[in-house]
Amino acid sequence: MQLCIPRIDTTFNRDYIFKTICRLKWGRIVKLYESRPKNNTNYRCVIIDINWNDKSNGDIKERLHDGNYINIVHDNNSPYFWRIMKSNHIASK
Repeated sequence: MQLCIPRIDTTFNRDYIFKTICRLKWGRIVKLYESRPKNNTNYRCVIIDINWNDKSNGDIKERLHDGNYINIVHDNNSPYFWRIMKSNHIASK
C-alpha cells in the first residue's frame, strides 16, 4: 500500500521522515518518494511504500483503506502534525 503525507514542511529531511514513520511500527518501509508543488516551495508531498505488519496494525490499515486519515504528532514540542492517508498517486520507481 502507498501512504501519502500531502503537505510536509521542507525543513524536515528525508531521514527524519523515515525514522518517524518507522517508530509507528506499522510495517516495513520500502521506499519514500518526494515531490514539490510548482506553486509552493516551502512544502512537499511524501509518498510512502509500506509492507504492513498485519498482526498488530490491521485496524489502522483498514481505516486508511476506507479513505480516512490519521494525524501523527511527530514532535511533542510542536503544535503541528502530519496527516497520513492512503495515496492515490502513482509514483515512479
